[in-house]
Parts: sequence; structure tokens; C-alpha cells
Amino acid sequence: MRRQAMWIAPALVVIVGIVFAFTGSGSQAVGQEKSVVFIPKSTNSTFWLALLKGVQDAAAPLGYKVLYEGVAEQTDIAGQVNVVNDMVSRHVSGILIAATDAKALAPAVESAIKKGVPVITVDSGVDSDAPYAYIATDNLGAAKVAADTLAKLIDSKGVVGDIGITAGSVTGRQREDGFVSEMKAKYPGIKVVPVQYCACDPSKALNIASDMLAGNPNLNAFYGACDGAGTGAAQIVKQRSLKGKIKTVAFDVSPEQFQLFRDGFLDALIVQDPYTMGYTGMQDLQTIIKGGKIAQKMVQIPAVVVTSSNLADAQVQKLLKSYPDIAKLLK
Repeated sequence: MRRQAMWIAPALVVIVGIVFAFTGSGSQAVGQEKSVVFIPKSTNSTFWLALLKGVQDAAAPLGYKVLYEGVAEQTDIAGQVNVVNDMVSRHVSGILIAATDAKALAPAVESAIKKGVPVITVDSGVDSDAPYAYIATDNLGAAKVAADTLAKLIDSKGVVGDIGITAGSVTGRQREDGFVSEMKAKYPGIKVVPVQYCACDPSKALNIASDMLAGNPNLNAFYGACDGAGTGAAQIVKQRSLKGKIKTVAFDVSPEQFQLFRDGFLDALIVQDPYTMGYTGMQDLQTIIKGGKIAQKMVQIPAVVVTSSNLADAQVQKLLKSYPDIAKLLK
């Protein structure tokens, strides 16, 4: 028995050494590729695919595999928290996340960073200074531009139905605050109906738009804070033959919304640049992973107003083609 014990001890040392050689001292799990993850608000929007493409293009020459993990609907806040925790347990090298709820996601993000997984927020941040960077559209500025664009379309007078995202997201708050403050400051002849939130669900937005029309017979415009909101509003315009009578300005671009825009049921799109968000976010994440420091913690990217008059412009076409689903429609 003593000889057997003496043989087992060195064997264990060899085995431990082999395991250590394969795992290394880093955070990657056994046999796992060097990977980062992009966690969108939901997986049902073309916007996130454009952002993902930016992440992938930046990650490829750096040797990272990009995971795309998220919930089906952005109302599933608890589900997104679980995704963050799961990615930390899988020892990814870093996380890029668009938070569904600024308060609810803050603890999970802070916990990830404490456990050695760097986090950068894109599009929509969290109520915490813990993330290494926040890269997003200048939502306040873009919402003010949306207000100016819509005011011009209705000659600075009328009633506007305001269809928002959610009250809990940073993006939702900024797009609401920017739009309403601009209208109050510059256009006294315009009344904005109190916001109702659709969580970017077109069917919910359609029902909200229908209710707003019923409660406000003089309503002559809609503002949509995301693609689902704009789609729902434009569908009402189409269904009720209100083309030209009700003007609509909305953020983002999805295939259905873009078609409604091209058919004249939606008058202007406030188009963001998610590809640049993703590309910049991945570059900054690599800087942190390598032990460096990011020069600019908050990066704001301007949005572009797209109308029928500038749709053919080269820069507008380039921006729209950065969205995989929209690029197919432009061929």
C-alpha cells in the first residue's frame, strides 16, 4: 500500500500540471476560444445585427470569437440579468451590453467587473460608473432634431402622439426628454400627448396609436422613439388612409418600417450608426483587456435624418447599408 501511495502522488502532480497547461492562468474556460459577448436589448431587431457586425469586424483581426446572447423581448429584464451572469460564469474575456433597464442591470454589470470581466455599454447604459465606457447615439440631441423635423412637417402647429420605448432605459428617457423639451421650448403651437410606452413592439405601438387617435381627433402627427413605435404609427396611417394628413417621424430603421417609409406612410427616419458603436466598443474592450486605459469614457455618435429627398445620397446609402436587412432591400 505504501508503494502504491508513493506512485499516486507524483502521478497527481503530473495530471495537475497538464490541466494547468491547458487552462493557463487567464479567465478562459478549458478548451474555450478567446471570446467576447455582445448582449443586445433583444434579438428581434435589425439594429442589433448592425451593431453585432461592427463588433465582429473589429474582433476578427484581434482573434476573438464573438458570442451573440440575448433575450427575445426587451421587456425581459430579469432574463438579461441572467445572461450577464451566465457569461461571467463562462469566463468570457469581455462583455458589450445594451442594457434593457438602467437600474436593474447595474448590479449585474458591477458584479461582472468585480469578477474580472470588463464591461462596456453600447446604445443604452446603466446607472453606474463601473463600465469602462459608454458608446451611444447622442440621444438627447437626436430627439431634439426629431422634434424640429416633425414641427417643420406640420407647420409648427397641431397635436403629436408620443410613443416611447420604456421608462427604465437610458435611451428611452433621453429620447423622451429631448423631444418634449424641444417642443416646449420652441413650438408653443404644438401639443404633445403624454407618452405611452410600447417596448418597441409594433403591435403594441399600433394599439397605442389607435387609442391616441380616438382620444385626440385633431392629432396630426406621431413621434416614435424606436423602430417598433414608428412601424405601429405608420401602420395606422396606412390602415386608415391618412397618408399626407398625419406626419410621422421615428427613430431607427427595420425592414417593415423602411418599407412603410418608402411607401410614404412615414415621413422621416432618425437613423443611428450601430456599426460604429459596435466597432468602437470592441476596440475599447480590447484596450481594457490588454491592460490599457480608454481616453474617452463617453462617446456620442450623431444620428442622421433620412427623408425621401436625401435617400439617394451616398452617405445615407452607406449608413443604411450597414444594416444587413436594409442592405438587402436597397439592392
